[in-house]
Amino acid sequence: MRYKNLNNMFCENCGKQTGGVEKFCKYCGVKIDSTYFATKSKKCPFCKEQIGLNERECPNCRRILFEKIETKQESTSFEEVINNQRKESLFSKTKNTFFRFINFAKKPNYYKIIFNKYVAILFGVILIVWIFSGENSSYKSGGTRAPLPPPTTQISDDIVEFTPTTPTISLANGTILKKNNIYLRGYGELKIKNGTNLDAVAKLIRGGASVLTIYIKANNSYTILDISDGTYWLSFAQGLDWNSTTQKFRRNTRYSVFDETFDFITTGRQHTIFEVTLHSVVGGTAEISPVDPEQFNAY
Repeated sequence: MRYKNLNNMFCENCGKQTGGVEKFCKYCGVKIDSTYFATKSKKCPFCKEQIGLNERECPNCRRILFEKIETKQESTSFEEVINNQRKESLFSKTKNTFFRFINFAKKPNYYKIIFNKYVAILFGVILIVWIFSGENSSYKSGGTRAPLPPPTTQISDDIVEFTPTTPTISLANGTILKKNNIYLRGYGELKIKNGTNLDAVAKLIRGGASVLTIYIKANNSYTILDISDGTYWLSFAQGLDWNSTTQKFRRNTRYSVFDETFDFITTGRQHTIFEVTLHSVVGGTAEISPVDPEQFNAY
């Protein structure tokens, strides 16, 4: 059998200690029933008096011993936790990057910008691409180095001489001085750019004679069309103060010829197109050589 110690019983209603022999609690008047009284006790942390073990409020000092706070916690799966952490990390990185950019914009460090190795590499690549993509006077001309053939005299009804009616210092751009139609019945094209401060007379030569002699003003260009298939040379004179009588420049005259020939080929629906410059360009590989003035004028 199990016995209770009735001398250490506490009223469940008021928490006061009772002797256990009374029928009613002498403090609150509740009927004493041993089944409703607790035999275990504890000390109030505030007044140090013995009170019932399950008391939430001390009956002596009326201090609240503990409160029950209801909390709600939703269950979260592991994947949701990981996704939330990733979102928070991405947001944090984006925010940090934004503020770094703002601080950089407010106080730019030009020294780091200039000497940053990645900026230097990018600048070098751009410079190389720009050099190799620049205008090239003989880009893939397909020709070979060959000396300018000696002048020959051709008698043909297709050769037409053009002589200006009035003397001029400078002719209009594209003025034709000589034309041989027999070699201008194809599909080839040759664009000539004169980016110098001197006027120029260009001669497209084949077989020792000029196919077309054209006047190109300074800082202008001209395109020769309908060039027949074959190998051609391009020679030109530059100068100032054109003399229509002698067909020569009076001042600052110089004569040159491109070292490589121009090979025009037509296959199917494709034909050859060249573009040259009479002035030096960055990355240009075309080479020119001086030519004897008498030989040039003889074409």
